[in-house]
Amino acid sequence: MSEGEPRTYSKEAVLNRFRAARKTRERELLWLAYALDVAALFVLIALGWTLVSILVFVAARFASKVPTLIGWGFLAALAGFILAPMLFQFIATI
Repeated sequence: MSEGEPRTYSKEAVLNRFRAARKTRERELLWLAYALDVAALFVLIALGWTLVSILVFVAARFASKVPTLIGWGFLAALAGFILAPMLFQFIATI
């Protein structure tokens, strides 16, 4: 806001400023989402902490509304991490 502009404090004006600020930071938020997706994938595969990795993945979705390819890979890894032991358990009971 420059010196000559009138200052408006209405709810609509404030929301418009927040929307404009978010649009200028979209690229930064996308990088944050990629970083959080990589962290979630690492926690899932390397450490095996399913709940923590899901929480980090949800944080990535809140950071950026845009789905990332790493996020889809995380969902595939999560499905494999949960479904593969279930399949082996099912085969062992037959």
